[in-house]
Amino acid sequence: MAAAVGGATAGCHPTGSSGLDAGYASLLAGVVTLGASRANRGSLLVAAAVGVAFSRSWLWLPAGAALVLALAACFPKRSYPPLGAVIGAVVAQVILRLPTLGFHGLSALAATVAVVVVLGSAWRALGARFRRLMVGGVSVLLGVAVIVSAPVAISGLLAKGAVDRGVAAAKSALADINKDSAPDAVSDLRIAAADFSSAHAKTDHWWAWGGSLVPVVAQQRRAMVDVTGAGYRLAASASREAGAINFHALTTHHGQVDLTAVRALTGPVDALDSQIAAAQAVVSVTKSGWLVPPIADHFEKLDAQLAKARQAADLAAEAVKDCPQLLGGDGVERYLVVFMSPSETRGLGGLIGAYAELSFDQGKIQITRSGPSPSLSVLPPAPAPILTGPAQYLARYGAFSPQRFFEDVTYSPDFPTVEDVVAQLYPQVGGDHIDGVMALDPYALAALLKFTGPITVSGLPQQLTYSNAAEVLLRQEYIDEPALTQQDARQSILQEALTVGFHRLLSGSLPAPNQLAAALSPEVRQGRLLFWSDQPAVQPLLRRLGLEGAFPQPGRSSDVLAVTVANAAHNKIDSYLEESVSEQVSYNPADGHVSASVALSLDNQAPRSGLPIYLIGSPGGGDLPLGTNYMWLSVYSPFDLTYATLRGQVLPFEKGVAELGVTAYSIFLQIPSMTTDTLHLSFDGYVAAGPTYRATVRLQPLANPQTVDVSVSPTAGWRARKTDGPWTAGSDEVQTHAWTFRRAGA
Repeated sequence: MAAAVGGATAGCHPTGSSGLDAGYASLLAGVVTLGASRANRGSLLVAAAVGVAFSRSWLWLPAGAALVLALAACFPKRSYPPLGAVIGAVVAQVILRLPTLGFHGLSALAATVAVVVVLGSAWRALGARFRRLMVGGVSVLLGVAVIVSAPVAISGLLAKGAVDRGVAAAKSALADINKDSAPDAVSDLRIAAADFSSAHAKTDHWWAWGGSLVPVVAQQRRAMVDVTGAGYRLAASASREAGAINFHALTTHHGQVDLTAVRALTGPVDALDSQIAAAQAVVSVTKSGWLVPPIADHFEKLDAQLAKARQAADLAAEAVKDCPQLLGGDGVERYLVVFMSPSETRGLGGLIGAYAELSFDQGKIQITRSGPSPSLSVLPPAPAPILTGPAQYLARYGAFSPQRFFEDVTYSPDFPTVEDVVAQLYPQVGGDHIDGVMALDPYALAALLKFTGPITVSGLPQQLTYSNAAEVLLRQEYIDEPALTQQDARQSILQEALTVGFHRLLSGSLPAPNQLAAALSPEVRQGRLLFWSDQPAVQPLLRRLGLEGAFPQPGRSSDVLAVTVANAAHNKIDSYLEESVSEQVSYNPADGHVSASVALSLDNQAPRSGLPIYLIGSPGGGDLPLGTNYMWLSVYSPFDLTYATLRGQVLPFEKGVAELGVTAYSIFLQIPSMTTDTLHLSFDGYVAAGPTYRATVRLQPLANPQTVDVSVSPTAGWRARKTDGPWTAGSDEVQTHAWTFRRAGA
């Protein structure tokens, strides 16, 4: 009786019903205790040893006590039934509380072995009459279990068709929403709700209730009932709310966004988000390792789909909440749009060639000012604008006088830092107070031309289109026309390309946000289209949208590598530069020691002649041969730079101040025309020890995208998984990859 009471409190879940589960555990503990009183001493020793082997933490104490008693019981000539019962009672408490170890079901398998050994020994001690009674009783129980379980399997088969139709209708609804077809989505969701309701009725029918009494079978039934019910509630809720979620109302017409329509989405989007969260919670609670593969596989897929839907719904809810504020719903908001040109590189991407000031007032968007960025520069003897920070920015770039030369403020590879600097300087050079900054380069402008169509820019012999804008603004404008070699003409072209493009965007109609996001997503991920606001309330949304452009921060167990080039010759030669980085890391998981070798290849394909001087000359680099790429190269790492060489010569890299959580190592370099130079650098340092190593890279958005390869090898005594080979980064601005190691022989 004491063992049964203890078993009832073990917290086992053979069916998922608390009262019934306590009864099953109580019965098992009592039966094991009774059987142990008749079992031989060897079986008790085996059962106690199993308990010790699979115990952890405090369970070792009772398990060890049972093993000691089992050993002691082996010495007397005859067995002592009360002692066997005590050993069995303690072992029963231990096996009912075994922790999860190894693969799913290992602890249950160990407990089963202990029970079978004890009861098998007790069985042999029973007389023939008792054996017949036991066989008969167990047969009746198994027969009843089969009879009450069969309807569960039948109901699942009957519901399968409705579930499949419901899933298909739900997927069709998602496709309709992506195509901005809300009426079709509502229709499909109603069909899905009806199908899930039908499936729920079949799985929850009264004649299948008996399956709730059978361990493991009860969990299959509960999973089918709960998930079909959650599917019905989610589809029904979505069918009600989808009609009110009108993406067409969020389009921009003649520079106006209807903020009333935006605010009207708050209720439906929040309701849908809550219902997805509720369905996700049902799946999370119902998931179990005991589900049979057909059901378990569907659960895994459903869980992944709900997680994706929840992420999208959360983002939509946050966007609907924050957009009115961003669009001037609480008062006029002003943002500065800066047009960067990677033809003349800076750490963020490129030098600022032009700017435009946008004002947002109750959803109305206007261009209030624009011009070439040099018009915002303040040259001596006029006093320089005051720049009070950030401190790290001033310490590293203050010598270049970014407060005087507005086009150069993009030295930092961290966009929130650049936004802070721009917000300080712009009001001091004739502009209004601004609430945020948008940065884009020719590739991003080209993507926007998908919506405006071709634009005509004075001074260019051809229209700018989606397919040619990047090439024209990065290279051709410096080559085609002699008039364009004049600095004022070039800056005028950049300014007009920016302003004409935005005027066309604002005077026409923009598509719904989901289509706009899909079209601009590659440029956002590559760091070619950025937006940051001074308002803390909307910054989480901008981060989630990937617009932040923040430099990655190293974690305790991660490496960060970034390479930036900044043009030091004041020319437009960087459209002819190609850069590739290869890093080989040796990592010791035992102490976290890292030794990294970096090969940095710089390929300058600029010719020595045949191009305008402004493109291949070096106004800021002194008397350098034409076609020479004169750059300020920076390598960012949390580790110590131990040596660097180029063409066999040691390079005197300057160790800069700690910036953005890492150290910047910089040097001025000259890469001759039509030459590929490879620098070799070695780093040494530590991360947190452990079996996982993470490498994060930040790619500079250049005219020609960087390529980065990283390979990580463990030190002696460790080995990597077969799938953990070299990693080639994609095109996204910030990427992370992880390698996992284990001890050799493990």
